[in-house]
Amino acid sequence: MNQKRIFYSIVIFWLLIFSGFIVYKEYTFRTGTEVMLKTVPVDPRDLFRGDYVTLNYDISTLDMKTIPADDTYFNYNDKIYLSLELKDGYGVPKRIYRTPPEDELYIKGKVKEIIYDWKADEEGIMIEEEALKELRVDYGIESYFVPEGKGIEIQEEQGTGKKGVDAKVIVDKYGNAVIKSLLIGGKEIEF
Repeated sequence: MNQKRIFYSIVIFWLLIFSGFIVYKEYTFRTGTEVMLKTVPVDPRDLFRGDYVTLNYDISTLDMKTIPADDTYFNYNDKIYLSLELKDGYGVPKRIYRTPPEDELYIKGKVKEIIYDWKADEEGIMIEEEALKELRVDYGIESYFVPEGKGIEIQEEQGTGKKGVDAKVIVDKYGNAVIKSLLIGGKEIEF
């Protein structure tokens, strides 16, 4: 009898965990703001994940010389909050924050790479770090699973197509983002 209770408790625990993930994503869909993001080409190769598209966005590489920031010192895996300005429906970087901004649309991300401008001596040897140049950021929306056979088509359009691939993303008031759909040349892809 005691083993049955333990078994049922474990099953209920995992059901609650899975339900929590579903509720979290559904909350973002229902309460979030729709934002379009421009993607840039990426070439993934992974046989075990099924058909998916790896997405890299214009906002994945942040130019620290053109985007104002509260702070210019960042470490790997630091959380950042990128406020977005909507221009023609597209989210464009406005400012980088260390803490969530109030009364602004923002997306939450993690610093994955830090790129500096380096000062070199007359022989071209790097002698000191000059200034923070770019941040590469992940937002948790870099992979999108698609029906079998569609991933390669989308990747090809993303890499060589003239129409371009955009992502329609929902961002909630806490900066969490969920991909709603992909668009090629402004037309939503139907699966």
